[in-house]
Amino acid sequence: MRSLSCVPLLFLLLSTGDSAVITGACDRDLQCGGGMCCAVSLWIRSLRMCTPMGTLGEDCHPLSHKIPFWGKRIHHSCPCLPNLACVWISPSKYKCLPEFKNEDIFF
Repeated sequence: MRSLSCVPLLFLLLSTGDSAVITGACDRDLQCGGGMCCAVSLWIRSLRMCTPMGTLGEDCHPLSHKIPFWGKRIHHSCPCLPNLACVWISPSKYKCLPEFKNEDIFF
């Protein structure tokens, strides 16, 4: 009876292999759905994955190209949503915040 209880564990061990199926892998922005870009994976630099655009308050990279970008991205984050801008908060810290409008300044 004890040997039967090990059968599920045996199947689990046999089912794991040397490869993995990665969903959402891409090469270019056009392969991703709306509101997403093809950004570099945080874990595997040679892999690009469909990633959501930055929303209000999320970290961003100021040099991230707008969507659609026809080349290959080099950053792990997408640009901010169209109504947001990547704003400098502190040294090496940027966040997606409402876009600053010059016409709001009065001298």
